[in-house]
Amino acid sequence: MDQLVVCGVFNPVTHQSFTVAFVYARNCIVERRRLWNIVRTLAASSPLNQSPWLVVGDFNQVLSMEEVYSFVPAPVSLRGISDFSECLSAAGLFDLAGRGCHFTWSNKSPISPKSRKLDRALVNEEWRQRFTESNAYFDVPGCSDHSPCLVTISEAEDRRRSRFNFFTFFTTHPEYHQRLQTAWETVLIPSDPMISLCQKLKAAKFCCKSINQEFFSDIERRTKEAFEDLESIQRQMMNLPTPELFESERRARDLWLILAAAEECFFRQKSRIRWLEEGDANTAFFYKSVLANLSRNIIFYLLDGTGNRVSDIMAIKAMILDFYTLLLGTSNSLVAPLTISQIRDIHPYRCPLDLETQLIEIPSEEIIRDTVFRLPRNKAPGPDGFTAEFYTSSWELVGSDVITAVKDFFLSFNLPRQVNATVVALIPKVPGAASLTDFRPISLCNTIYKVISRILARKLQLITPAAVQGNQVGFVKGRLLCENVLLASELVANFNREGSVTRGCLQIDISKAYDNVDWRHILNTLHAFELPHRLIAWIEKCISSPHYSIAINGELCGFFPGKKGLRQGDSISSSLFIIAMDILSKKLDEAVRDGRFNPHPLCSDPLITHLSFADDMLVFFDGTESSLRGILEVLKEFELISGLALNLGKSRLFLDGNQLQPTEALASAYGLTQGSLPVRYLGVPLSPSKLKKHDYQPLIDKVLARIKSWTVKRLSFAGRLQLLQTVVYGITNFWSSVFPLPKGCLDRLEQICNAFLWSGDSASARGAKIAWRTVCTPKKSGGLGLRRLLGINQVFGLKLIWLLFSAEGSLWVAWVKRHLIGDKLFWVDDLGTNGSWVWKELLKLRHIARPFIKCSIVTGKTALFWHDDWNGFGSLLEVVGDNGPLVSGIPIDARVADESVGNLWNLSRSRHPTLMLLKACIPPTPPDFMEEGDDTFFWKTSPLDNSGRFSTSKTWKVLNPAPPPVDWYKSVWFPEKVPKHAFNMWVVYHDRLPTNDRLLAWGLSVSSVCLLCAVHDETSSHLFFSCAYSTQLWQGILSQSGLTPPPPPDFLSVRQWIHNVTQDQKLRTILDLIFQAVTYFIWRERNGRLHQSPSKTPDLIVNEILLLMRAKVAALDRKNTPQSATLITQTSISFLGTWFRFIQPG
Repeated sequence: MDQLVVCGVFNPVTHQSFTVAFVYARNCIVERRRLWNIVRTLAASSPLNQSPWLVVGDFNQVLSMEEVYSFVPAPVSLRGISDFSECLSAAGLFDLAGRGCHFTWSNKSPISPKSRKLDRALVNEEWRQRFTESNAYFDVPGCSDHSPCLVTISEAEDRRRSRFNFFTFFTTHPEYHQRLQTAWETVLIPSDPMISLCQKLKAAKFCCKSINQEFFSDIERRTKEAFEDLESIQRQMMNLPTPELFESERRARDLWLILAAAEECFFRQKSRIRWLEEGDANTAFFYKSVLANLSRNIIFYLLDGTGNRVSDIMAIKAMILDFYTLLLGTSNSLVAPLTISQIRDIHPYRCPLDLETQLIEIPSEEIIRDTVFRLPRNKAPGPDGFTAEFYTSSWELVGSDVITAVKDFFLSFNLPRQVNATVVALIPKVPGAASLTDFRPISLCNTIYKVISRILARKLQLITPAAVQGNQVGFVKGRLLCENVLLASELVANFNREGSVTRGCLQIDISKAYDNVDWRHILNTLHAFELPHRLIAWIEKCISSPHYSIAINGELCGFFPGKKGLRQGDSISSSLFIIAMDILSKKLDEAVRDGRFNPHPLCSDPLITHLSFADDMLVFFDGTESSLRGILEVLKEFELISGLALNLGKSRLFLDGNQLQPTEALASAYGLTQGSLPVRYLGVPLSPSKLKKHDYQPLIDKVLARIKSWTVKRLSFAGRLQLLQTVVYGITNFWSSVFPLPKGCLDRLEQICNAFLWSGDSASARGAKIAWRTVCTPKKSGGLGLRRLLGINQVFGLKLIWLLFSAEGSLWVAWVKRHLIGDKLFWVDDLGTNGSWVWKELLKLRHIARPFIKCSIVTGKTALFWHDDWNGFGSLLEVVGDNGPLVSGIPIDARVADESVGNLWNLSRSRHPTLMLLKACIPPTPPDFMEEGDDTFFWKTSPLDNSGRFSTSKTWKVLNPAPPPVDWYKSVWFPEKVPKHAFNMWVVYHDRLPTNDRLLAWGLSVSSVCLLCAVHDETSSHLFFSCAYSTQLWQGILSQSGLTPPPPPDFLSVRQWIHNVTQDQKLRTILDLIFQAVTYFIWRERNGRLHQSPSKTPDLIVNEILLLMRAKVAALDRKNTPQSATLITQTSISFLGTWFRFIQPG
């Protein structure tokens, strides 16, 4: 073990022990593999995997491309990354929360600088759970080329004062609604509706606190003790049953069900996980997610302005408060906003009269209620602690007060300080955030304010499409992020080709953009737009009256008024910010017209000086120093009128010609950073050439990071499926929606997804029970509803082609039509001689897109006679053949209007077969052409599709027809299912469970005997129905149901039996749940015995199933009747009532 030293550590003060391994890895990738094998062996075959383990040192290997910096692109071994990643995954090791330097090694070369993260501190799951506040600090390297690492184990008692948060499990308590009603209705009602609501919320807070203190505080301990009590009573009951013990068992079971559900709800809410479907018990997963969030977000220390480390908590609080009081609580005296008349001189937008009524309309009760119920769930609350779930769960009680208070704001402009108070949460922007500039301040607003803000945001969205010019695609309805990425890709195409400098790009970083924007600049712009004064007054009240508290490690500190800035997290902030930034757009365009800088050679028509997504901006110019100087002058002028300052050190300069020295000299002269392509832009690589493996590796790394996280290790098959459907596919689809991904990338992603689904790891799909092609079919067809990534990529490419026909206001579309299509024919001409690699990939999809795009004639001056589908038969050229233009005399590039003479077509009377076919395919007379307007194109996926809009789902279904439906679909994927039970049943219906008879058929040397009864041969039919063990389970659960006839002994017949045995839909649902649960528990017990786990008696499993099912049906009642839900509902219409009537009567 020449690369690893292992030692044990014992702390005599705390009596805690753990293991530390010190690493010094070899430089050679082959020799490092010996180290990886040692780490795997130690983790698998030693006591280390059951105790806290820290592995720290120089690994001489990065884990992802984000851990690599090279100004001059240098090769990085992806094989080395894969080896290291697979080792850590197999060993169950993860990065300890780190602070300080992100890169831990550098070559210290000013000519060709390189930095890597080669040093790290790794821990296992036991370490994470034992030392929840431990962290690693990577200091500056000093005279060494490596950063030293200090691991701190915090044993300090946690004395942080927690603030009130509403938890949804409060509503599960039988007394909750009655107590809340009493507290709510006993408050004296003042004349001010807002103050009245605040006082009632204060009473509700006291009510929730008392319920929590009495029944739910220390929920982990209470749940554990309740389960232990339940087990103790059940042991007595199974040995010496008495009526008293049965009653005690019922009460203990009810208490445990309440507490277990509350515990899972508690950790789900604290984890902020929203992608995981309810139904499975995932308390352990949510608990790990909470620990991971704590580890990532807790602030152990900060670096002050001189680089000194501050670790005293009181000093940290003071430092943070000073920083944000200066940032948010101090107005900028140097800002002199443009006057309203000056803004009107450069900005042409004026609010139309027909919009004024909508902009100043007082929201109705329906709009307010709809806004409340549309608020996202499981979000962090504002200072009052009440989430959207509080209001929706008790709307019958609180709704009228909410509506009255919100309406009062719009009528009287009344917004009390406590309503507009805001908590600022500090979220690290980069791994190892240590400086305050490394944190993103996210504003957590009160729910009532969110309702007001969302209503105002919808009003602003009515004006932004017309008021904000097309360069800005962020937060404007109808504009897409991909448009700017596509256009930027065209403008930097071949930037790395050697030659003279003719093009330049400046990637701008605005310092604390949202936090520094001046309110006067925003309000003057709104007045210049001639928006209604009432709307401006509402907006001014919202943005100018916040008071801030800073959340520091969960504790609120300070309370100061805001003086400038917009809140990230406030619904109106994004629209207001892009309106403020639009003045910069106008000034940049004006600067080109005034000759202050020259545009990019391909950006004069249409004029494109820049591309923006909120504050993320690229400015394009001709690459000269004089133009760069002019741009920086405009940016400085904008700073003085808006408060938005350019961060020179983080702004990057790119010049074409592949000449490093001129770029470096120009960047240094103006304090800019010298950039090199590809560069990350809006989350994806902006590349001058086709994506290479290293370019898309960050996507692979991001997906691997999500599925290799220690928090997902214990997810069930169903949980892993949900992670793939929501998170992993969401990440991949974002890239696919921007540009075509290489097939190699898509294949690798599918390999990772397949392996993760079946094994929980990314290395291998060994043990996969069902082929990936079947998994990627609709659930109705026997699959899991995933989609093949190559097909998704293709559909997104078709959407980009569709934009060329539908997005008239798009800058990308206008630029493409001017520079890439010109006077050529899109459908047939060779358009690939110019343009970026993205454009050339899109052209390959023309033949697929063509049948979907139809044309409705308006003037006939746009639609191509031969190529566009304006007649309902498709392209006329494809119908009549290539000699159609020659025979008819109609030019190949003719427009429809060109070929009409009055009410007749300009066709000869010849009876040539081609001409006769052409006449049969067009209307007898030309359409009635309008004088003005453009011919309208629409996307049509079927004869019945009349929407005219592009639909990703419909297009996918046309290109990827689903296999025939399976008849068992509804019995597996019904809405009330338990996801992991449904997943297991899905495998059962495919007959892919590895029972012994199947293993023998595969040639494996195993016993044929059933693992449960040890008598008969094990087959699927025997295991689940004929086995004596299974029979006892079915009888134990259904013995009191009185359902006749009894269930038949095979899966397909059981489905029909459930349908026929009762007409009660709730009972059918319960029987479906039981059917899946029994199947799941039988298979789990069988596998447990295979792997030497302690066996369980049928009676014990029957109790487990009944307990689980009773909790499930109770949850269904709470979900369906949130206003009056209690754990035991004695009505015949409830799920629980049906349960007690048929399954557990008496």
